[in-house]
Amino acid sequence: MLLSAVWMHLDEPERIDAMRRLAELVAPGGHVALSLRHGPVPTGRRMFAVSAAETVALAERFGLSAVHRGRRSDCLTREDVSWSTLVFRPEPPTIAGVSR
Repeated sequence: MLLSAVWMHLDEPERIDAMRRLAELVAPGGHVALSLRHGPVPTGRRMFAVSAAETVALAERFGLSAVHRGRRSDCLTREDVSWSTLVFRPEPPTIAGVSR
């Protein structure tokens, strides 16, 4: 699954519900990739400051593990905008603390 430049448009309750649903939908062996925009909110846009660390912690609450964390400058060369890229996968099931 790919969520490109979407996550920061969701408020906190929406992000919680969305992450829960993503964790339910991702197939075993599948991945969830998303990008986060960091920087000032353009006038007239609904956006929220969301950190990569907050997003990783939320994913872990729903059984998703981060397998990639990246950060880059803005491709439109906006000095005050940067992007995080995160990729998650479902954690393998465990029985009594033993991974399968």
